[in-house]
Amino acid sequence: MKNISTAVHVCLCAVLLAACSPQQPPSPPAAAQTVRPDAAALPPVTVEVCGQPVRYDTVPQRAVTHDVNITELFLYLGLGDRLAGYSGISTRKEIDPAFRPLLDAVPNLSQQGMNIETIVGVEADFVFGGWSYGFREGQVTPAMLAELGIASYILTESCIRKMARDKVSLEDTFADMLAIGRIFRIEAHAQERVAQQRAELHAVTTALQGVQHRPRVFVYDSGTDAPTTSGRFGMPHAMIEAAGGDNIFADIPNNWPKGNWEDVVARNPEWIVVIDYDQPGPQGKIDFLLSKPELSGVDAIRQRNFVVITYAEATPGPRNVARVRTLARAFHPGRVP
Repeated sequence: MKNISTAVHVCLCAVLLAACSPQQPPSPPAAAQTVRPDAAALPPVTVEVCGQPVRYDTVPQRAVTHDVNITELFLYLGLGDRLAGYSGISTRKEIDPAFRPLLDAVPNLSQQGMNIETIVGVEADFVFGGWSYGFREGQVTPAMLAELGIASYILTESCIRKMARDKVSLEDTFADMLAIGRIFRIEAHAQERVAQQRAELHAVTTALQGVQHRPRVFVYDSGTDAPTTSGRFGMPHAMIEAAGGDNIFADIPNNWPKGNWEDVVARNPEWIVVIDYDQPGPQGKIDFLLSKPELSGVDAIRQRNFVVITYAEATPGPRNVARVRTLARAFHPGRVP
């Protein structure tokens, strides 16, 4: 009976920590699009993309986005009326319900990768994606799009695929919001959105000042033979750091690398962040971790310390700051309102 009670407690704790943060990013309703000046009268703008200046001569009118986090970021800025199509949002990825009405009126070009024919087919003049977020060498690339007269923007976090970087941070996502704001000439609105997010993040980090212990954290995405986790270039790493924790795989210079179970045991995480993505579901992943004999002595397993976040919350997008608060409240109970 005690074991049954413990199992129920584990399930409830994981679900509650994932779902009960009150700080959800405010989502603009479908009718509340931003006011824009006459596009024809606007001069070109130059934006830094993966360390290189890129000039945008005109304001895009028909955009395509790839993946759930990028699509949410685009809609979070109130640009739903400029969305001509989207891709990369499979049934395994849940978009914020507040954005669903906007997508219902937009063509779903593909549940998997980008497709150049469908992009051209919706007469797109702009594509927002990233390396491993739709852009892949030999398939769809910004250079290929440029040859077709289609502008593009690359998600900052994904630039590690093409250039050296020291780290990633939530400022990367803020930079993307501001860049999209410049490209679509809605800078004041984008700055307002970023200011809201920065204020929320500042409230959390201020509440954590002076913490004496930073818990060791393991990110578990998937995998049985070897775990797919977050290295120091993954957004979960930046979120864990902001929440007052330490990523046990911070030494891996990648965003979503393969780790190994031996290091998980040796590094003894105190918390496990489970990514709700693919199969099995989060409880299935927790049950798998609890069933592995070699993990039985790990602190997070013994204490049943799990936090569940979704794919959209773990990848760069408008939900990151809200989940930093969720993580901080788990790692440092009583410190964060």
